[in-house]
Amino acid sequence: MVIVLITPPPLSEEGRLAYARSVYGENATKIPERTNEVTGQYANACVEVAKEMGVWYINLWSKMQETDGWQTKFLWDGLHLTTEGNAVVYEEVINVFNEAGLSADNMPMDFPHHSKIDSKHPERAFQQNVCDIPL
Repeated sequence: MVIVLITPPPLSEEGRLAYARSVYGENATKIPERTNEVTGQYANACVEVAKEMGVWYINLWSKMQETDGWQTKFLWDGLHLTTEGNAVVYEEVINVFNEAGLSADNMPMDFPHHSKIDSKHPERAFQQNVCDIPL
């Protein structure tokens, strides 16, 4: 088993305020409800716990801020990830799996592949046989 702790991504206060204005107009808050500084404190704590426990970690907070324009490239509303932001998460997870000697191709599937699920009777794909007796 491999445990991977993932820090929160960075936060764009400007993006949060712009999003609030787009939704609430003049009634929007003028002060961001969160800050990147505090998010960074959570990220640092996550990294420290991972180091103390000897588990893998991904520091999204730092990694994403290495890219110019991360505020809009990776965050669509200052908080939630864009497609590009999710791609960073994917790449970082794959990197950790590779470093840990894991390959997604060799991992067992927890559930049936979607192509094996009959849309008219999806429950059949999840039934198990015990001692060759159908359940």
